[in-house]
Amino acid sequence: MDNILDRIVAHKRLEIDRRAEQFPVEALMDSAGYAHPRRSLCRAIEESKDFGIIAEFKRKSPSQQDINLEADPAAVAKGYVEAGAAAISCLTDVQFFGAKPDDIDKVRAAVSVPIIRKDFIIDRYQVHEARAMGADAILLIAACLSPAQLNELAEEAEELGLQVICEVHNEDEVAKISPSVDIIGINNRDLTTFKVDITTSLELEPMLPPGILRISESGIEDPQTIVKLRREKFKGFLIGTYFMRQPDPGLACAEFIRKTHTIEATYKDAIA
Repeated sequence: MDNILDRIVAHKRLEIDRRAEQFPVEALMDSAGYAHPRRSLCRAIEESKDFGIIAEFKRKSPSQQDINLEADPAAVAKGYVEAGAAAISCLTDVQFFGAKPDDIDKVRAAVSVPIIRKDFIIDRYQVHEARAMGADAILLIAACLSPAQLNELAEEAEELGLQVICEVHNEDEVAKISPSVDIIGINNRDLTTFKVDITTSLELEPMLPPGILRISESGIEDPQTIVKLRREKFKGFLIGTYFMRQPDPGLACAEFIRKTHTIEATYKDAIA
């Protein structure tokens, strides 16, 4: 395997085969979560008065290792929403991100904002899983999908009433974007090296299809960055590690949003 992304995808294929044998799609369709009404992630971001923050729940990552292993998903999710988060992203990968099988269930039960199932989705089975989990949206990572796979999975999600964030990191991945995706997320972290560079969002934004909702992901730790990226057409921002490594992630989110409002107000006054 060339890099961590290759290892994750290889392991994911084994996981999918095992889970699909234990819980066929028909069983997923009979689950309670499958019938839940869906919430619009796009609307939540567009109508947000607090910068369209997508606050993420995650316990660890290959780049950060242990971030907050014992965090309570329900408490963190409630704290995020009280702070003003427009949506919650919840990691569901166990092997590499330390998720517990019921993390997303606890998040969904605790809050009413849209929930994103964040995982390495490479098979339509996982899209049905996401619906059964009560998710409102999924993340499709262009780096680990061909254009045909990305389009197929986006269409499957659309049929199941799930919105799709297509995550890209470079120009080649931008070329893979399917017309069935709802949001484009520019990941400032290279998933092969885990190097983070916020300028990735600024460089790729002009290459994106006009009119589609844009969000910036990863490495956002400074409210100044939000104010800058909002001037460059970004409507939402996915922030996880920065919040989760604080003693109280919800409080950290609230303080971050408060500071961002202050900085943006100062900027508007300066140009008035």
